[in-house]
Amino acid sequence: MNILLGWLAERALLIYLVCLVGSLGYAIAALMARQRRQAAQFSLERELAQQQSSRFWLMAALFLALGGVIFLVTTYLVPSLPLLQVETATPQVGLLTSTPTSTPVPTAQLTPATVTATPATGELTPLPATPLPTANPPTETPTPTPAPPPEAYQPDCPLPNAQVIVPLAGSSLTGQTEIRGTASVNSFSYYKFEVQFPDAETPSFVAQYTSPVENGILGYWDVSDRARYPAGGPYRLRLVVVDIYGNTTICIVPVNIGP
Repeated sequence: MNILLGWLAERALLIYLVCLVGSLGYAIAALMARQRRQAAQFSLERELAQQQSSRFWLMAALFLALGGVIFLVTTYLVPSLPLLQVETATPQVGLLTSTPTSTPVPTAQLTPATVTATPATGELTPLPATPLPTANPPTETPTPTPAPPPEAYQPDCPLPNAQVIVPLAGSSLTGQTEIRGTASVNSFSYYKFEVQFPDAETPSFVAQYTSPVENGILGYWDVSDRARYPAGGPYRLRLVVVDIYGNTTICIVPVNIGP
């Protein structure tokens, strides 16, 4: 059911166009049948024309009703669909810290001068003192250089008309998060948010909007449900902007889900 509703949401504009053309065509046919009924000279011809006019008006109403049902489904039902739950292992990211090693400094010991007596003169002759050992200077421990951010948290937003500036790539999200940026292309149709879970190959639908935005609030993403969004990452938030011809412009921002 979720796949069918997603398919309808992506092709809503085409369905609206078909419903409009169908309703207009049957309305025109009903008006022509009404003219034939007014111009008919026999009661049988008038009755047949009246039946055709009624059928044509009914078909036009059915096309309009179909378009209304598709509009209600894509506007109110599709954005509230639950996302697919994917069990992921929380990566343990650790930083290597080097423990500085202190170099022991040798203790200088004083050697007392030895005094000997000379028997001939009876004078005391001091011997030269042993020189003091030179203490080695302490070894300097190099300061570790912080590692650059991993490639898994690099954003992929090549075009300026599809940009996510908040949240930043690599940030940790909790609760309801405001998403800001730009979603505006030529012949704009709609834009939507998707999320690709860690180790998942395909994204899941989050929400869809039908008005373009330039450097403003694009929407909100609630990640407070831990059963749906386990803590960890990277989760890849995808902004997909679609024009009326079905062409897409995508911006991908990797983020983490906080505890």
